[in-house]
Amino acid sequence: MKKIASFGCGVDSVAGLLLSQEQGIEYDEIIFADTGSEMPSTYAYLDYFEKKSGLKITKVKSHLGKIYDYYMMKKAQPTKFMRDCTGKFKISPIRKYIRKKYGKKEQFSMNIFIDYSEFHRMRESDVKYIKNKYPLVEQKLNRDQLKEIIKSKGYEVPIKSGCFFCMFQSPKAWLNLKQTQ
Repeated sequence: MKKIASFGCGVDSVAGLLLSQEQGIEYDEIIFADTGSEMPSTYAYLDYFEKKSGLKITKVKSHLGKIYDYYMMKKAQPTKFMRDCTGKFKISPIRKYIRKKYGKKEQFSMNIFIDYSEFHRMRESDVKYIKNKYPLVEQKLNRDQLKEIIKSKGYEVPIKSGCFFCMFQSPKAWLNLKQTQ
């Protein structure tokens, strides 16, 4: 079984990988699903983290192109109630990549880094060849603890990852985007 880390480049996944290093856990692959529309500072942090940590992070993209362009062409936008962006631009590209690289017979342990307060987001995989694991939930680590872990390892704390036009952005994040970009 291949061990995969799904890397979103936010607090949870950065702390998750740093903890994995500390605990001697190695992954066959660390994968960042690039929507093409992440916050500019997320791309900068991705470069910073890869260089500082020495970890090789594979970047995959959807065959649909950039998420922003996709929704503009459709004259639509994802909403909190009707969203398929995660499936089309994160889950599907990762699955397509690992099946192509490792073959149809391989099984995968997919490590997804979400903090303990988000345990309600945990899901069983809907495909037989992937078993989802949630190491930060298992360790009962919350977001504040994860930020402290990142700082204690000498890393800058990343911003909340997500597309620049995501409906889940906070008002503070929208204001920051306007002021800095």
